[in-house]
Amino acid sequence: MHHLTTTALCCAALAALALHAPAHAQTQAGAASAVTGPYIGAALGPAFGNREIDDSNSRNDEGLGRGAKIYGGYQLNENFGVQAGYVRLYALNQNTGSGATLVKQAANGQSLYVAGTGRWPLGTSFALTGKLGVSFGKVTATSPATAATNPLVGNKTSALVGTGAEYMLNRNVSFTVEMESYGKISDQVKGNTFAIGARYSF
Repeated sequence: MHHLTTTALCCAALAALALHAPAHAQTQAGAASAVTGPYIGAALGPAFGNREIDDSNSRNDEGLGRGAKIYGGYQLNENFGVQAGYVRLYALNQNTGSGATLVKQAANGQSLYVAGTGRWPLGTSFALTGKLGVSFGKVTATSPATAATNPLVGNKTSALVGTGAEYMLNRNVSFTVEMESYGKISDQVKGNTFAIGARYSF
């Protein structure tokens, strides 16, 4: 389900880019002067820790976790930039079995990432955004507390892919909506977030 949602959003973003490119080609220069340079940001939202473990009992799929992100970067021009950030993913839990045999595996995740960013201005206030980079992920157990009894635990380096949109309130302040996939953050867990945040450009 999460993979289908991400794919649909990416397709919609690409379609919007194709439709708006001719109409907004002349407004990009004005938008560019308002976004180039260094920036910092933060975002919050739900996290999805998709498990790689076979579990035929769909009633026991994990619920939504929570995600928080801080990041910084540099917008090189109106279309391209670089970014690095740190993401915390809370309550990436998994339930297996049922009744008296129900076992809950509770864990938190994190990712340090570096990425190249893409931005397509739609006028002077709105823009579509994209991100492609590398995620250095890690999952730690909260219950059971050891890797021997919690298969969610581990480390993994994966590709980072993201898509989103941005609204510029003024020269310095922007609001963002992003969906990001950090790939596998351990052998058994994939990290995904949908986050709403704010960014400050210097």
